[in-house]
Amino acid sequence: SLRFDGKNHLEISLYFFPVNEGLRAQKVDKKQPIFRFQPNRISTYSKNWNFDIKNKVMVNNIGFVNNQNYYNNNNTLMSVIGDSYVEALMVPFYESVSGLLSKKSVKNKVYSFAASGAGLSQHLVWAEYAKDKFNSEYFVFVIISNDFFESLSNYESSPGFHRFVLNEDNTWDLKLTEYHPSLTRKIFRHSKLAMYLITNLKIHARLDIPLILGKNDKRISYVSNFNADVSQKFWQEATRVTNIYLENVEMFSGADKKKILFVLDGIRPQLYNLNLSNQISDSFWFKIRKYFINEANKKGFEVIDMQKEFIKAYKLERKKFEFKTDSHWNSVGHKTVANSIENSIVWKSFIQNK
Repeated sequence: SLRFDGKNHLEISLYFFPVNEGLRAQKVDKKQPIFRFQPNRISTYSKNWNFDIKNKVMVNNIGFVNNQNYYNNNNTLMSVIGDSYVEALMVPFYESVSGLLSKKSVKNKVYSFAASGAGLSQHLVWAEYAKDKFNSEYFVFVIISNDFFESLSNYESSPGFHRFVLNEDNTWDLKLTEYHPSLTRKIFRHSKLAMYLITNLKIHARLDIPLILGKNDKRISYVSNFNADVSQKFWQEATRVTNIYLENVEMFSGADKKKILFVLDGIRPQLYNLNLSNQISDSFWFKIRKYFINEANKKGFEVIDMQKEFIKAYKLERKKFEFKTDSHWNSVGHKTVANSIENSIVWKSFIQNK
């Protein structure tokens, strides 16, 4: 006879709750170097022990989070590339940046290429993929505070992504950390209890090692969900990554700089209290944003500074741009970013390109 213990009861009871089912990343290696998820699948996304954020997520025919299937056709294509902010698991697709832009583009197409954990280095790989497979002509890159850290192989090694290796002779390489889902992981994917423990409670999460802290024995402070204080070594690496990225984005994307747009996240949640400006002006995100914008402008790229756009929108409607329990953009944040993109020179060129 079947024996039902506490574990069985928990497993069964969790079928009545919106447990995060995960996206099921596919293997990434030299033969299949593009990070993607199991295609043609709809899954439940939820956050935290009480499921206070929940959503239905579609992975399309190619393996990216998007309600549209991707095809190589005669439409002019804009690719939106980034990390979890573009992936946007927390909001319905047509309330995300990619979904909103797709609705505004009638004759042309907007595709997204994104996943949590992707850094600037992975942006370049996806840009090349979008160019080669779908003939993408226009590109929007969304830049977040941790994208620099996640681009460096000596700090971040989670599998599936390409990262920069900075050599001492001032050269650089792209290094792929391969990903092969284990049998245990494949089994866990089919257990509600295991997925609840891993994706909602995150009991597997390891403590971050403070490799980039600038001062010892100092309590870590965060600005925009990243360390405010970093070492001089990391600052130099981050600026070098910025230069490599900007110098190579045209080559990887195959696009002229007039068809490339960079969108930099604001300084949240500090932007809601401008009296904190003195406390953030020396933070990593404040300084790297300024550096990135200056370097991009010098090279002739168009940049949207969402700090200005968010402040302007907040003064009008007093609505915050992230969730109460999560720093990712909520629907208000995505709409504000999409509206800002629609006012850009790159977007207007894209719409008029028929």
